[in-house]
Amino acid sequence: MKAKTLQIHWHDRQPIFSIDFEPCGKGRLATAGGDENVRIWKIIKENNEPPHIEYLSSLNRHTASVNVVRFSPKGAILASAGDDGNIILWQQSEQKEVLFGEDEDNFNKETWRIVNMLRGSSDIYDIAWSPDAKYILSGSIDNTAKIWDVKKNALIYSISDHSHFVQGVAWDPLGEYIATQSSDRYVNVYSYQFKKNGAITVTNIGKFSKMDIKTKVEVTENDNKKNDQSTNTNDKSILTPVSSLNNTNTNTNTNTNTNTNNNSNTNTIQTKSNRIYHDETLTSFFRRLSFTSDGSLLLTPADLKNTVYIYTRGGLNRLPMAHLPGHKKPAIAVRCNPIKYKLRNYKKEKEDKDKMEVNQNSNTSPTKSKANSFINLPYRLIYAVATQDSVLIYDTQQTTPLVLLTNLHYATFTDIAWSYDGCTLMLASTDGYCSIVSFENNELGEPYDNTKPIEISNEEPTIAKTIVATLPTKIVQPSSVNNINILSQSSIKRKSSSNNKSSSSTSTIRSPMKIDETVNIHIHIHIHIHIHIHIYIYIY
Repeated sequence: MKAKTLQIHWHDRQPIFSIDFEPCGKGRLATAGGDENVRIWKIIKENNEPPHIEYLSSLNRHTASVNVVRFSPKGAILASAGDDGNIILWQQSEQKEVLFGEDEDNFNKETWRIVNMLRGSSDIYDIAWSPDAKYILSGSIDNTAKIWDVKKNALIYSISDHSHFVQGVAWDPLGEYIATQSSDRYVNVYSYQFKKNGAITVTNIGKFSKMDIKTKVEVTENDNKKNDQSTNTNDKSILTPVSSLNNTNTNTNTNTNTNTNNNSNTNTIQTKSNRIYHDETLTSFFRRLSFTSDGSLLLTPADLKNTVYIYTRGGLNRLPMAHLPGHKKPAIAVRCNPIKYKLRNYKKEKEDKDKMEVNQNSNTSPTKSKANSFINLPYRLIYAVATQDSVLIYDTQQTTPLVLLTNLHYATFTDIAWSYDGCTLMLASTDGYCSIVSFENNELGEPYDNTKPIEISNEEPTIAKTIVATLPTKIVQPSSVNNINILSQSSIKRKSSSNNKSSSSTSTIRSPMKIDETVNIHIHIHIHIHIHIHIYIYIY
């Protein structure tokens, strides 16, 4: 793996709010920023050198900051939206378009024209395409999520269930569900259906905001007297999930005495309904949730506990089945690698040894062991989580992150994007710069071919090497990440670990918009990082 921060002026040093890859092999990349522009770039890979960026075009018809850009699933159309309330649809054109009174931009290598404009009235924070590229879902600050018909250039449905800004939207790649996330502390999931006359019906199947959690506290004799007068408690404690997780909007307190010591102290377990998402005080415009590429999981960034909640497709009307704890800062965005990967297999010598032991202890022929994976899938899915100061890469087979990238930027991350082949990850930040993480072919795993049967002889999820990559900044490096906490009978608690130390220096901006400078980095594999040459990270 090679990582690199691209020291170019993406948007005239203004914040970059969104980034997206074209879902085909052309290598185009779109960015949106605070300079009111959308810009098109191209990723160029040559031999074993780190990828570099080539500038292609600027799209400048927005009249305010552009908060999000997304290519259509078919790649032909680019949608952008922002604080002017409009969704603009762009398409590449052979003929140059110059408006009256404007000078022709001789730096543009490509020409893009406006195909359509969906006019709204409120700032738009996020958009998502339908799988067939016929519709767009948007979330805006008027507390609504809207469904737009791209061909008819019309608003066909408005969802008004939220009571605050809708900061993230996602469309199920299988075309059955949509999801919204708002600063009113709710994640809503809807099913939808189109009728023959073109009308759409939308049904809310899940609203997630609170969760019953058992709280274990030590209560003294004086506290017991106070509790006789009041059933509420404000004691800090370790959170433990209840055996039956119900989505409820009312607080329930239950006291059970488990131990008593010589000082008349009692360990009391209290069941309390807790919020799982943060309110509008979070210092971020975005809460970008995402479905996995196969639609089996819904991943939602949760900033209250600095985690990500995981919902299964069969449980979109129930509370999350697991979450990813241990993040130092709130999670902002989740994006999924579009490629499915084969499950990791046993090493050949271990497999042969197991077969020999079976033959010696049994007269029957050896059988293949079942795949043991954190998520019960016949393949591995990989997804990236961007927090305010770090990016972590996970897969669905093990409970620990594959890669941890930290200290890459001076300011908070805003968006992340995977390339069509799953080998490149781009990171955008409000400091006005982007970083690129490049993987070699098959470095993340061998692509899964669902037309061929797979051998179910896989090892149990093991602790993979967590690689920490840093750049010379003044940001304090966060703690290493712990295992995923599954919402079961086991306790949920956040373990602390010592912070990693890295050298710090001052980086300077030396290149104009179309010049690409390499930041040289050298990594001490596993925990300690030093700055020198490029990042070369290998995952075993």
